[in-house]
Amino acid sequence: MPFDCRNADHTTSGLNDADVAHTLRQLHHQAAGRDALVFARALPAIISGKFTGRSVFESAEPYLSKAFIPVSEEFGRFMYLTALSRGARKIVEFGTSYGISSIYLAAAARETGGFFTGTEKDSAKAQVALANLNEAGLSRWSDIREGDALESLAPLEGPVDFLFLDGWKDLYIPVLKLMEPKLAPGAVIFADNIKTFRKTLKPFVDYISDTSNGYETTILDIGSGVSLSVWRKAR
Repeated sequence: MPFDCRNADHTTSGLNDADVAHTLRQLHHQAAGRDALVFARALPAIISGKFTGRSVFESAEPYLSKAFIPVSEEFGRFMYLTALSRGARKIVEFGTSYGISSIYLAAAARETGGFFTGTEKDSAKAQVALANLNEAGLSRWSDIREGDALESLAPLEGPVDFLFLDGWKDLYIPVLKLMEPKLAPGAVIFADNIKTFRKTLKPFVDYISDTSNGYETTILDIGSGVSLSVWRKAR
């Protein structure tokens, strides 16, 4: 069912909510500073990677454990609006990190009367993400599951209306296939870093681009490349 704005409390909900806006502003600023230092340290590996055909992110990967590498404000708002227009009540994220994207998605879940579930393998990052969601006033509508996403998402019940893939790239297909039986008809699936991990994610892009697998897909020129798919169910 599409989102009905008449049911929303516009004084407390949305990205313009004071707590949500303040937390996102702080986190985007913090991420920009920290990630600049991370990539500066990774610069020698990035330069050498250019001679071996590796992308910037692939070359810098060993240095990224403490990096944010968040979604942009543009993409975060786009996902928020997409989830809102879809009326997505069950929203799932693979690869929460410090929870910037989670805030955008949990804010949408609050407005639709739904719930956001994130996943994060790194326990320290998961705890920070939970704290950030709490600071944004979104704890009631969200949770982060720690550990291997293939294990933590296995018990999750459907229907899932919205799925965001942003964890380890070689797990995009396994996580997506795990979620397929749980996807609602017309579910929206976003996947990030399509262009920066072009080689690694080619099998994933091929899979979601094959309509016989149940998806209608387009690749958007947002940030590091984003795929947008709608689940129609495999034939």
